[in-house]
Amino acid sequence: MTHRTRPISMHKSHSARGSVIIVVVWAVAICALLVTSLMVFAGRQSMLGHESLDHIRARWAARAGMEETIAVLAYHTIEPEPDSALAINFALEDVAAGETDNGTWSILYDDLDGQRFPGPMDEHMKLNVNGDGRGYLALIFSPLSWGVSPAIEDWIDEDDDPRDLGVEKDYYLSLDARYEPRNDYLWHVAEMELIAGLEPSDIRGEDWNLNNRLDDNENDGEASLPNDEADDVLDGGWSAYLTASSLADGATASGLPRLYFAATTSEELQERIGLDPAQASALMNLATDPEFALESLITTPLSSGGSEQNEIAPLNDRQLTALFDETTTNKPHQQGVGKLNINTVPRTLLLDMYTGQEDLVENIYSMRRNQSEGITSILQLREIPNMTDQTLLEMAQNFTTRSNVYTITSRGRSGASGREVEIVVVVDRSTVPVRILEYREE
Repeated sequence: MTHRTRPISMHKSHSARGSVIIVVVWAVAICALLVTSLMVFAGRQSMLGHESLDHIRARWAARAGMEETIAVLAYHTIEPEPDSALAINFALEDVAAGETDNGTWSILYDDLDGQRFPGPMDEHMKLNVNGDGRGYLALIFSPLSWGVSPAIEDWIDEDDDPRDLGVEKDYYLSLDARYEPRNDYLWHVAEMELIAGLEPSDIRGEDWNLNNRLDDNENDGEASLPNDEADDVLDGGWSAYLTASSLADGATASGLPRLYFAATTSEELQERIGLDPAQASALMNLATDPEFALESLITTPLSSGGSEQNEIAPLNDRQLTALFDETTTNKPHQQGVGKLNINTVPRTLLLDMYTGQEDLVENIYSMRRNQSEGITSILQLREIPNMTDQTLLEMAQNFTTRSNVYTITSRGRSGASGREVEIVVVVDRSTVPVRILEYREE
């Protein structure tokens, strides 16, 4: 039997080859799509990696600036220069800008007078709202303050009895978002936004992030929030005048721990302050009075309270300066509210505080300008024309020549991409190591 092979159809052959080509094309397309997707994904991951790396570089550059500043503050607390009130300021300016291996930092602040300065902002250049500085609110923020001053007092005082035009707990508990007044010192100036009659715009002005520094979005008019004037000047609202952070006592002219009268001896006073035994004994007796204030020694002579009164030599300005610099009537764990630093307080604030006494303000500023070391003692204000003991007493109650609390606004910048990270930290150098009171990272 003969078998015949059937010829393969040319049509079927071409169809099979066409199907294979289509499958191959699809396979190539799918592979290309997968490869492209992987490349895009890898590119994005690489980009995210670079962004993350740049963020880290900028963050650590900002952190480096903060740490440099803290180190300077600690050094000048331990090793102060008693003959220069501005030595610490100059040292802080020296580390206000710097660089790391992969980035740079800058530390700046804008003051009430519209000037920009390198270094951290001195919280003692502002009135402390927790202290007697509240008495100047009516002068500085009139007429708004006339309606809200009682509410501020009610927020801070310990009772729940509202003053005239004031509000207490009952009012705040009646709000949709209920809360209670602190009935204690304000923790932060931003807390004032919770007080009846005050708005965030009153407290913050253009400085919406409270970093004491004019940012781009705070200098572009209506282009972005917050609403501002594009005038290259930072309007900080009430926050430019007020603080809740400054602290009394702390750093001394000698670098030694401050002497607390209830825990010291007459011999220590004699050695540290340069008093004679009668002066030291009289001071120890005066300090037992809870109402005793060191500043009162400017107008009140020492007295033994007995027949030996005439034997006590009056305190001279050098001894008074040492007493203000080295001693305190406050318990070490209960620091008082900080005073204004006569060397850093803005001219605008002084003029607002001493309305009608422009000559006094200009004389203070003239003294600041003409002394490269600054004003090292409040007693130096005796040199101002027409200065009386009573006015000097009032100045000593409001002002100091050394500061404890600073706000460091450190902005780090990556050297690769220009990415920026800002750290805002409030520090207290009244003790060593320096304490961080507030930390924000943006």
